[in-house]
Amino acid sequence: MRKALVLSGGGPLAVAWACGMAAGLARAGVALNPVDFILGTSAGAIVGVLLASGRDPSELADAILAEASGVPPPGAMRDYSSAALLRLPELFAMSHGGTAGCIDVGSYALSATVSETETDYVDRMQRVIGTQEWPDADIGLVAVDTANGTPAILRRDSGATIAAAVAASCCLPGLSPPVTIAGRRYMDGGMRSTANADLAAGFDAILVLCFHSPGQPGERILTRVRAQAETLRHGGARVCVLSPDPASLAAIGSRAMDVARRPDVVRAASAQGAADVDRVREFFDSQGSV
Repeated sequence: MRKALVLSGGGPLAVAWACGMAAGLARAGVALNPVDFILGTSAGAIVGVLLASGRDPSELADAILAEASGVPPPGAMRDYSSAALLRLPELFAMSHGGTAGCIDVGSYALSATVSETETDYVDRMQRVIGTQEWPDADIGLVAVDTANGTPAILRRDSGATIAAAVAASCCLPGLSPPVTIAGRRYMDGGMRSTANADLAAGFDAILVLCFHSPGQPGERILTRVRAQAETLRHGGARVCVLSPDPASLAAIGSRAMDVARRPDVVRAASAQGAADVDRVREFFDSQGSV
C-alpha cells in the first residue's frame, strides 16, 4: 500500500497546527514521516520539508512554544505591506475561481512592490527550513505559475534549490516576490487550492492535514478539500482528512496571520494529535474504506 501525506497551507498558524499535530501523534506512537510521498502547499511545504528531513516533531513544537518567551521564529518576515496583507482574501477568492483568476493574481504578483528582493526572500526561507539539501524522502511542493495560472509540483529534479522551492510555494502575492525556477516565475501554491489534495492522485492511502480558521471562510476551505477527497476516493484511494478540532479552532481565532497565537495553536494541536492517534493508526493499517 503506497501512502501519501498532504499538508495544507494557511500561514504561520498552519505551520504551528501541523507541527503540533505531528508532535501529538508522534508522542502517542504514530509518526507522519514514514510515507511514500509528502505533498506540501505553502505552510505545508515548510512542515513537509522539516518532517521529510527527519526533524523531531516534538522539537518543532517545542521551538514554537518557546516563542511565548520571546524567542523569534527563524526567518520571520520583518517588513511587509499591511494593505497587501488585507488584500489576500480577495486574491484567494479570485484565484480559487479557476485558471483565469490565477493568471490575474499572477499578474498582480509580478507587478507588486514588495519589501525584499527575490534573493533575500529565498535566503530567508532557507533560514526557516534550516537545510540546504533536498530530503532523501520523496516530497513535492506545490506552486502556481504566474504566467499561465497552472500548478507545478516542485521536486528534486525541478531545477530548484530546496529553499527556492519552499519560497515559491509560500510566495504570497504582494508580500513576497515571485520565485524564478528554470525560467518560470512562481507564486504561492495556495492560490490554486489550500491543500491541493487532488494532486496526490495515484496513492492508495492519503492522509490530509487541512488547516483552516473558524467561520465561513474556513468552512469553504474544508468543503473544497472534502470535494477533492471524494474525487480521490472515486479513483480508488482511501482518504482521511483531519482539520482543526474545536479547541484548535479556538486557539487559531479569526486572524490566521497572527504569529503571537502560534504557541497556543501548537499546544491545542498537540492535544488534538494525541486524541486522533487511533484514527490515524487505523487508517494507515486498515485495507478498508474510510
